[in-house]
Amino acid sequence: MKDLDTKMEETTSTPWDQWFEMLTAFKAEKGHCLVPHNYKTPEGYFLWYWVQKMCRDKARGELSEDQIERLNSLEFVWDLHDLPWEKGFAALQAYKAEYGNCLVPEGYVTKDNYPLGLWAWKQRYFDGNYPREKYRRLAELGYVWDLREYAWDCMFAALEAYQKEYGDCLVPEGYMVEGGVDLSMWVTKQRLDLAHNYLTQAKLSKLNRLGFCWATADDLPHVLFVPGENSKKSNVSTSSGPF
Repeated sequence: MKDLDTKMEETTSTPWDQWFEMLTAFKAEKGHCLVPHNYKTPEGYFLWYWVQKMCRDKARGELSEDQIERLNSLEFVWDLHDLPWEKGFAALQAYKAEYGNCLVPEGYVTKDNYPLGLWAWKQRYFDGNYPREKYRRLAELGYVWDLREYAWDCMFAALEAYQKEYGDCLVPEGYMVEGGVDLSMWVTKQRLDLAHNYLTQAKLSKLNRLGFCWATADDLPHVLFVPGENSKKSNVSTSSGPF
């Protein structure tokens, strides 16, 4: 049986540009350049061996700058130690193409049994200590780093839509929005968070600009809350902690 080096060298019988076209077609179909082990093109070419040769040749300084640049344009994976991350990223790309977002449910497993939910969680775990290029690629794909902030922004957008339609932020009890979420409960929680100092200044300002009603009793005016000016005593109930 031929060893790996021999099989890689045998790829030189086919022009480099032809191999590059095959890899480009693979990327167009799959969305990545992670050619599976022993993968063979429909025409019968062992593309995997050529990919391995490109990694080896670059490490040896045997690729031209033009070749490196062209492969980089396909987001070619040079460091084989990055393959686990690249596999996860490719699965996330496929998820985004199918569902339109990167909000992978916890515990989600792909059709080929890849634990994408776990991979997505791990990326958030290392937020702030991430290689810049990988961070950029995730950001461009629309990856959500902070799910709590994302959820708050979604609910604020729903309140904005309510205010635009009805002219106020007095959301009635049980008012449901897209996704089966109770907007009135979220509104109540903002009052609770304010009472217990869980609401950030930035969120407080956004709600105030929207005309949010902090007082809820019928006999109290619907006033803005301004730190240092309004008392935090109101008719809101207590909360055990942030949501």
